[in-house]
Amino acid sequence: MISSTTILEELERHGYCASTTRGRSMEPLFRTGRDMVVIKKASGECKKYDVVLYRYPSGKYVLHRIIRVRENEYIIRGDNTYVKEHIPKEKILGVLERFNRKGKSHTVEEKSFKIYSRLWNFIYPVRFVFYLFYRCAAKAYRLLFKKKR
Repeated sequence: MISSTTILEELERHGYCASTTRGRSMEPLFRTGRDMVVIKKASGECKKYDVVLYRYPSGKYVLHRIIRVRENEYIIRGDNTYVKEHIPKEKILGVLERFNRKGKSHTVEEKSFKIYSRLWNFIYPVRFVFYLFYRCAAKAYRLLFKKKR
């Protein structure tokens, strides 16, 4: 991953930035260290399903998908997370333009990417229920079968 100062510098200087991905929040689309993204500098209004780059107050950069557009903010969630984030529109630094996944180059304009984006968002309620069931089952298992020291 490139340094945080470089991200801002590259976006300002060239209008885009390329980096490998880190973290699990956008799985299964991106895998840590395997996939590369090209982010273009944000200009104008973003749309639902755009994958956008923003920065937490702590300085950490995050790449998540817009799931709802409101007047002054975007509601965003990672493909592999279950928490919605409310991000002011002016905090968006960049928008995913293209990416390399498993060694193949893709753009966000490809039909397959658009289908994936909409389908993954559409099945969110089912994924969330499965996630809750899994967490409850794991907790019950630990309580029933935890080893005594």
